Amino acid sequence: MNKQEASAFLKELLTTCKIESDSYIFIDPNPQDALSTGFKIRLKTVLNNEGRYQLKEITKKYNLAVIEEQNQITVYKPKSNNRDNIILK
Repeated sequence: MNKQEASAFLKELLTTCKIESDSYIFIDPNPQDALSTGFKIRLKTVLNNEGRYQLKEITKKYNLAVIEEQNQITVYKPKSNNRDNIILK
């Protein structure tokens, strides 16, 4: 995703869905990344069930994928168009 798409997604996630984040960063595109294209967003947060549902709905809208590991979430544009490319643990 380009930086404008990443910013729009992050704004919607943090404001509309009221998901709190201690911190977030944009990860620069890596042409050698096998999973994603463009920027990634990494959030330091813990989601409850409602937050997971909201995250899933917004990522579907933007055709993004999610990986949740411990206390961080990474959101990215997958190279494949698989809309079920969400990994929440």
